[in-house]
Amino acid sequence: MTTAPIDFATSLSNIRRLTSSSLPHQSKPAQLLVAIESTISTTLKSDVLPHSSTAYFASLLQCLEKACADQVPSTGQDEEMAETENMGQGALIPATLYLLAIVIPDTPTQVVLSKVSPTLECVLPLFETALEHPPALRSLLQINTSLLLIAPPALLNSSPLLKKAFNYLLELNLDPRPKVRHLAQEGVRKVLTTPIPPRVSPGAHPYLPRAREWVVGILEDEIRTGGGSKGKKARFADGEDGEGKRAIWVVQGLRGWVAVWGDEQLSSLCSMLLSLPPLPHLTPQIYSLLAHLLSPPPADAAGPTPSVLANLPTILDSLLNSPPSSSDTPTYLSAITSALVKMALQDTSLLPTYLPKAFNLIFTDILLAPSTSPAVLTAAADAIGSQGILRYCITDEMILSTLTYVRQGSQVAGARKKSKTPFLYRLILATTDAMNTHALRITHFLSIFTALISRLRLRVTESEVAQGDESGRGKTAAEELLLNMVQEVGDLRHQRGFEPKEKVDEVIGMAIEVIGVQAVLSVLPLNIEPDASGATPQPGRAHLLPLIRARTTNDSIAFFATYFRPLSERIFQKKVHAEDLGRGSEAKVWEVIVGQIWDCFSGFCEMPRDMTEGLTTPFLSLITNLLYTQPLLLPSLLRALSLLVSSTKTLLGSAAPPEELRKQFGLDQQSAKENMALLKTLAKDMVSVLLNVFSKLPRESRGMVGDVIGLWVGIMTEQDIIDTYNTVTTHLSANLHNMTPPTPGASPISHTMLDLLIIFVPQLPPAQSIALFNAASQGTMLEHKDATVQKKAYRALKRLLESGRLGEKQSKESLEVFVKKLGEAGGSVGPGAQRDRLQLLSALVEALPKDSLHLIPELLSEAVLGTKEINEKARDSGFDLLVLMGKKMAQGGSVQVEASEDDEEMVQAGTVEANAEEYITMVAAGLTGATPHMISASINALSRLLFEFKDDISESTISELVATLTVFLTSKNREIVKSALGFTKVSIVSLPLATLQPHLPALVPALLGWVHDHKNHFKSKTVHIFERMIRRFGFDEVYRNAGEERDNERKVLQGIRRRKERARKRKAAKGDDDEDEQKPRQSSGNAFDDILYNSDSDLSSDGEDDDSRPAQHQQKGGKRAQQQAAQQAKKGRGNEGTAYIRNEGDEPMDLLSRSIASGIATSDPSAQPRRRKPGQDAAKFATDKSGKLIIAEDISSGDEAGPSNDISAGAGSAFMATSRAIDGATRDSRGNLKFNRNTKRAREEEREMEMAEEGAGAGGRGGDKIQERRKKRVAMGLGEEFRAKRAGGDIKRNNGPDPYSYVSLGQASGRKKGKPGPKLNLTNKKRGSGH
Repeated sequence: MTTAPIDFATSLSNIRRLTSSSLPHQSKPAQLLVAIESTISTTLKSDVLPHSSTAYFASLLQCLEKACADQVPSTGQDEEMAETENMGQGALIPATLYLLAIVIPDTPTQVVLSKVSPTLECVLPLFETALEHPPALRSLLQINTSLLLIAPPALLNSSPLLKKAFNYLLELNLDPRPKVRHLAQEGVRKVLTTPIPPRVSPGAHPYLPRAREWVVGILEDEIRTGGGSKGKKARFADGEDGEGKRAIWVVQGLRGWVAVWGDEQLSSLCSMLLSLPPLPHLTPQIYSLLAHLLSPPPADAAGPTPSVLANLPTILDSLLNSPPSSSDTPTYLSAITSALVKMALQDTSLLPTYLPKAFNLIFTDILLAPSTSPAVLTAAADAIGSQGILRYCITDEMILSTLTYVRQGSQVAGARKKSKTPFLYRLILATTDAMNTHALRITHFLSIFTALISRLRLRVTESEVAQGDESGRGKTAAEELLLNMVQEVGDLRHQRGFEPKEKVDEVIGMAIEVIGVQAVLSVLPLNIEPDASGATPQPGRAHLLPLIRARTTNDSIAFFATYFRPLSERIFQKKVHAEDLGRGSEAKVWEVIVGQIWDCFSGFCEMPRDMTEGLTTPFLSLITNLLYTQPLLLPSLLRALSLLVSSTKTLLGSAAPPEELRKQFGLDQQSAKENMALLKTLAKDMVSVLLNVFSKLPRESRGMVGDVIGLWVGIMTEQDIIDTYNTVTTHLSANLHNMTPPTPGASPISHTMLDLLIIFVPQLPPAQSIALFNAASQGTMLEHKDATVQKKAYRALKRLLESGRLGEKQSKESLEVFVKKLGEAGGSVGPGAQRDRLQLLSALVEALPKDSLHLIPELLSEAVLGTKEINEKARDSGFDLLVLMGKKMAQGGSVQVEASEDDEEMVQAGTVEANAEEYITMVAAGLTGATPHMISASINALSRLLFEFKDDISESTISELVATLTVFLTSKNREIVKSALGFTKVSIVSLPLATLQPHLPALVPALLGWVHDHKNHFKSKTVHIFERMIRRFGFDEVYRNAGEERDNERKVLQGIRRRKERARKRKAAKGDDDEDEQKPRQSSGNAFDDILYNSDSDLSSDGEDDDSRPAQHQQKGGKRAQQQAAQQAKKGRGNEGTAYIRNEGDEPMDLLSRSIASGIATSDPSAQPRRRKPGQDAAKFATDKSGKLIIAEDISSGDEAGPSNDISAGAGSAFMATSRAIDGATRDSRGNLKFNRNTKRAREEEREMEMAEEGAGAGGRGGDKIQERRKKRVAMGLGEEFRAKRAGGDIKRNNGPDPYSYVSLGQASGRKKGKPGPKLNLTNKKRGSGH
């Protein structure tokens, strides 16, 4: 996961806070930074941090020069050394280098270039000393990389220091320490692949020949020495003894910049890579680099033409003649595949020579090998299929030659062959035969078949010598070559025990997509209907219907009308017949099948090949009837009608060449034009039908129908649209004030007509658009007593403004009138209409010209108050409107200010320049509002605008805004304080440190005033703000500004620091710091909402009491358990792909038959429990003469349960017993684990439980005694004897006392000796309950 780069100020702030660290390598750079900043502040007389990067660079360079020139005076002691030799932790030079590595990338280029020579003169001599100190060495590498990146070509060619710096980068590519080596490799990659201005493309770097020479030298040396000393066992992780390490590191680094190696030298590089010794860990790196080198660029890449490799046949021969060990096979296969693809692009004439060799190697030697691992099997299948030979290397000429070979009968045994057997035919034959001989690999063969069908989608003529069909109407090559294979694969699915059914479905689905539904059903019929004898043909293939629905496209509508339509009618009759006979379950089955059939209709409507022949009048009449009468089929029919229009529009607007479209789809732009003409003739009638369907549906079911209406209205003629519009508006005028729905459960007619007008808006002519705008903006609509009418009127106005068809209605004067009308209707906005009104205002602001920006202040108060709406969507619309207004003002223009007279000031009329700062000033005027609600809304608005426009307004304005809003933190009104806390949080997270620093003395005490207020979550919000503040400014800075007079509140800050330290120690103990840092936070998709509302404290889990600590330990243990489970699952995945043969029954097993595939299991059958046979439990019961089961009743059931019941009950309640034990635990409502207290009562209950278990094991006598003791000890609640067993109140029993009788205190206390009767409990409370 890549992380965003940290800005300069944040980097320095992160260092500055480590001044008091106990680690020298952290504290020394921080102390040096503070000292330099103090010097700069004294010199520049400015305390604003950070200073300019130029000032830091000059100071650090001066410090480095002095340190390099300084020699420690010799006193005769051995421990004294020169400063340049002291590279350990806490030394001056490493700290300076660390800061320089951060500062140089942010320093202006010209400043750094002016000091390149002094910098390198100091830096380069330090490499020898720093070799034993990786932190200092890494800083030196970063400095070198930064200097090389900004140097111009002239300086690169002339400066020996820069050449030496680049040589250091190259040499450290072989450093054994991973961090140093990776940093050097990354530095070389950046230098060689970053374009040097004014070049815009990488390559031709002055140092590229030197880099090539260095790589070639290392590789030649490795080839000459064989990768290391002879006779030594290769151990990759054993320090200096690992063979081929230097070659591995060179190949790893080369991968980053091999793209700029140079086309002329690529051939020699490939030969050299293949000449390297076959050492462990080196071979896969070589194959991976070769695959990267030879892989073609993406199809949409705008780069140069792929390079031509003159020795590509030699490379491929070398790869084919030197197969590696099984562990390196996947990368080896990727290299071969890339080489073949490169050959297909470079020279197709060589493919007939190399494809058979590659296929025999991959298929016979790898895929069919008995000991091949599952990962290698998958890689081999991909190399042949979807990622290799079949997808990229099979040309159209190969397909045509194979068809010609088959049509001439040359494949028949004994026939005279007129030509050599084509490679493609041999591939098909080998794969088909392998299904019989290697059934355990059938899943991989099915993947190859899927890729094979996908490639053979070429449409051909029917002549003996096959040719490509330019019209795109002929059969596909897959239909002629693979249809029988598709039938065999489809039959595999019905064999008992066959597991990889999803692979079969992929093959059949691809066949449906490429060959077509009609051809597939000719060999794999559905077999849904019973025949004349009433029996259903076997096997049934109703599972094909979902496949047809998902994979059908560019097919024949006429076939659906002639095959599926009659089938659906016959099955519908069976459904009706079953309902008449009262067989509801059977009727439901037929109903589901009818629905699945019509679900397939949408695929036939996506770019149909025969729209004019398929959309006949009887078929369209049937569709119309189904729209009216079959609501369950409505989604399928609407999806089909939508695709008819949308796919035709897409094809009509395609920019592809017509001949290419005909070749792929059998259609082109001209045929799409003819189809669109047909649809236009049907549009008016279809829209009328859809309008009737729309009006009869309930409101929540109209969405999809409305979308389809919009599509069909879009292709209607203008006159038809006007006629339909007039009809709808007539109905609306007649029923505008009639709120009675026409039928129970339906919407009022006015609502329906307004919905239709909203759908029509994008297609209305300008005259009708203006008429609708005038009607919808009248008070009769905007101030209607029905809030739904208001909502739809606002929505219609918004759509009209967005359509841009209003003409003069969008002029300056018309918009002023419209805003006035909206202002008049603002007082009567109904519930639920506010969101649509705010969205209308957004569309209005978007449409404002630059000379009408004076309307924004009139709308501003409503936008500000919109941020306080109760409805979340309305509130979001208010925030969006505020931001949109700000962006409109930021685009420029002028705002007219009207003259006004107040008691205190007079505002002169005139114009002010429109910008973001002026807009924020307008919003800030709301802070003087008369009500807390308005003030709170203004603060919310300013929070959002500050986050959005912080880069567009001056620092003085931001500072003044922060100072003003800090005052509101001391308000007595909680609504205002809540908004002010939100503003403070946004400020601390988003504003620069330099802007916030002066406000900390006022901000921190104001926030401390709410750290003990729990109401409205003020405490948690304030604590979270302090956490963010401490993270940015450091604890010392925040604590210093808290003020000594607030000692009680300052304890909260100390608590935050303690919890943070505890959290850091726990993470360090777990050893998962890096994992926790990489976990991304949950995001809502809105950055402002994440800041304002995501108040989850980082320390929320650390601030609990000690009671929660066991829960944390438990969670830690749970995490270990999860890791162990993941490891076990990983081990289980290691066996993935292992196949087993089930031995079921006594019949002999034919291992050479394809039927063996049905007996293959992916899991060990012996490790699985036996399946429960039907009726096996019935054997445990006796039967009478008639065969009925005799189930004896348990005499010990009920209240007289015996010991056996006690034992079973104890076994069933083991979990509860464990959780109630002394060392047990339970979870509270928050999920925290709380352990039981070790009290006297808990110990006694546990002893009794143990005695009960022992008593149950001894025959149950002990358990009975314990139960008697419990009954004696349990106190009876007061009035217990009057409680009814089934009723809810008290009762009076015969010869018993009254429920209101009194009892003596002696009886209640139970202290009278010798007196029989139970002890009473006056309070009816359990002991220890506390309530």
